[in-house]
Amino acid sequence: MGRIRGLLVPVALITSSLLFPPSPAHAAPGDLTCAENESVTYSPGLLTTPRPVDVSVYNVLSCTSLSHPAVTGGHVQATIRGLNRSCSDLAASGSGSYTITWNTGETSTINYNRSANYVLGTLVIVENGTVTAGKFTGDSTTHVVELLNLNLLACLAEPGLTTASGSGIYVFG
Repeated sequence: MGRIRGLLVPVALITSSLLFPPSPAHAAPGDLTCAENESVTYSPGLLTTPRPVDVSVYNVLSCTSLSHPAVTGGHVQATIRGLNRSCSDLAASGSGSYTITWNTGETSTINYNRSANYVLGTLVIVENGTVTAGKFTGDSTTHVVELLNLNLLACLAEPGLTTASGSGIYVFG
């Protein structure tokens, strides 16, 4: 009888692991947060009238998480070519997607909706989204970035507004 009981525990564990497989890796609400430094370049520079522009974004993330301590940082690097943009489009709403590459080598693809407003001369961008592929799939995300000290006078003449930079935060959960 003792031998049968000894077999029941491993069988029960194996059966439960087959019936209830582990769920994908998710961050608990608000558990994964990342501070970021963001830089954006516009080529050619933005003017007051729209023209085709390549927009390059580079974000460096520094992260903390209790449930995923191996994730300590990451980056986003993206270039969108041929956008018809002007300085007045900086505060435009929209949607899109991008991929974060984590320090662990894993990635997260995020689909987002964007809104932006000027607050005391600073462009504040808010992106609410969902991780659609990779690590943290299914998690909601909030990304807030402040592009500081925009030289909007540069929009009045060539070469136009060619760079913007700022800091922000990502929250996953």
